[in-house]
Amino acid sequence: MKALEAVKNAIVGVLMGIFMMLPGASGATMAVVFGVYERLIRDISKLRTYLLKDIGFLLTLGIGGVFGILICAKGMDFLIDSYEIPIMFFFAVLIAVQIPDIAKNTVEGSQKYTPYNILAFILGFAVMMIILYIGTLGEGDGSDYGAPALFLAGVLYAVCALSPGISGSTILLALGLLTPVLDALTEIHLSTIAPIIIGAVVGVLCFSKIIDHFVNNSRRSTYCAILGLTLGSIVTVIAQAIMGMDQIDDYVIPCIGAAITGFIIGWGLRWFSRYYNLTVQNNA
Repeated sequence: MKALEAVKNAIVGVLMGIFMMLPGASGATMAVVFGVYERLIRDISKLRTYLLKDIGFLLTLGIGGVFGILICAKGMDFLIDSYEIPIMFFFAVLIAVQIPDIAKNTVEGSQKYTPYNILAFILGFAVMMIILYIGTLGEGDGSDYGAPALFLAGVLYAVCALSPGISGSTILLALGLLTPVLDALTEIHLSTIAPIIIGAVVGVLCFSKIIDHFVNNSRRSTYCAILGLTLGSIVTVIAQAIMGMDQIDDYVIPCIGAAITGFIIGWGLRWFSRYYNLTVQNNA
């Protein structure tokens, strides 16, 4: 692997790690935008075949991802406590700007969308509405969760992490597990983080095979579902932000500023993704 490609893969990994940790955001969406999603799923689902063949790609993406997660975990408590609502608008717009890059994967020449494609989109969107409903049921503090529950949380988080549009952190937040996970990452609580990591590894290895099957056998419908998940995640984030407002007038200017910043950075990410994909194609 050339040095420039390794650096770019590491940057994509960092972005994926950051997006994985933020409620409402999806690291897998970034993988789709930068065109590495199918390759990553293929490598993980067929690890015995591709581990050595694609070790450079997996290592740089993985190291970048871990770095992004740790960076984000350090600042998450401060951001959630101080700027939760504006941050949610920031990510809603940031995700929205990426929609065209995701939608293009659902187009196959002049072929019309089939009922299966439309159903896949509706199901993807419906999943996010269910998650929004779960989030409105309230959140616990996570203090009563034992190792089995944390293991299942790791499995669930891994499944969400591999599903573009679904935020694993939003699920953990709804279940009251986000704070314990952040504490485990920032303060190195091995008794908490170990079952989560084991669960995440199990979830990744098992669920990646399912996704790889659908991508290879029903690619268009899979991306229609991903598009539904992504659009649903935008609705979910905005709805959660609005429900979290005490006095709307107090949030107007900060949220507008956050949305504008998200738009600018979103376009920057789109430019970088196009440059990344063009460079990869030229080096292929």
